[in-house]
Amino acid sequence: MLTQNFTSHTTLPLLFPTPTPGANILQSTARGVWDGPAPQGSSAPPTHAEDMAPTPADSQQSTVTLPGGSVMPLLGIGTYKLDSVEALHTALDAGYRHVDCASVYKNQELVGKGLADFIKEGRRGELFITTKIWNDEHAPEDARRSVLQSIAELGCQYADLVLIHWPHAWKAGTEEEDPSVTLQDTWGALERLVDEGHVRNLGVSNFSLGQIEDLLSWARIKPVVNQVELHPFLPQRKLVGGMLRKGLRAIAYSPLGHSKTDLLGHPVVEELAKELDVVPAQVLLRWNVQRGVGVIPKAGSAGHVRENADIFSFSLTYAQKAKLDALENGKRFVNSSWHNWED
Repeated sequence: MLTQNFTSHTTLPLLFPTPTPGANILQSTARGVWDGPAPQGSSAPPTHAEDMAPTPADSQQSTVTLPGGSVMPLLGIGTYKLDSVEALHTALDAGYRHVDCASVYKNQELVGKGLADFIKEGRRGELFITTKIWNDEHAPEDARRSVLQSIAELGCQYADLVLIHWPHAWKAGTEEEDPSVTLQDTWGALERLVDEGHVRNLGVSNFSLGQIEDLLSWARIKPVVNQVELHPFLPQRKLVGGMLRKGLRAIAYSPLGHSKTDLLGHPVVEELAKELDVVPAQVLLRWNVQRGVGVIPKAGSAGHVRENADIFSFSLTYAQKAKLDALENGKRFVNSSWHNWED
């Protein structure tokens, strides 16, 4: 996301049961994002807190299995504005294995340097690396060039996941819509990269449920992820639940808001952090992860990176979750003048 945020190799505690071979974990657990009845939609009051008894933290998973079999860590490190190789080293040491990148961030060579030693040790398979194509890279030849360039800059051999950053096709080098390029054109180019082995999975970002349904109706290779803004102010239950039922996982960008004075400093979040003996960021990240949503907080200080990694050692009770649900107010921290949000 354009306006979003590594202990030795450890195995973080495991949110969903391990699937049987060949099983689609998205279908087998698609009862709702809190392991209860499916969400009622964004207009419903936040009363999902008592659907079922909570699952003990030590039985929860830190990964989910995507339809094609790829294992995606629910906790990732966001690389927007990342400007230090050391930040990647810290994240890897803290146990992060999901790294979220994008061509528009203009720092993928730096990220690649931060990952290089880990990959040279023969540990590429432990990583889940995402990159995205920007709006002016939707033309088939531009989409292909962008993805291959990203893989080269990251030094990662292949991309685990490639996303279309926004549902807008611009003319190259401009912010002018290009009506000659369709989503089918762009998606077809990305599907060919999967066919050739350069990419493992495809997804989207900032797509509405209607746009996803349209894509699913004709795509040969189905999207497995939609990356959108998600936090207690903006839970988007209708979108998250609808996606899950259709086989897509949600990944939350800006899961902590954008400053210490909004979400992180909210009295309810601070109260729960005190109850749980954790910091506010851990409460907010746990809220999303506990409903099966991946999170990609930005790499900050080494201390914050380590704190953010420690979200699998505790659970929110339903009463605590309900307090966070009640914060819903529809506030977005990410807006663009050229994009109109749809349901």
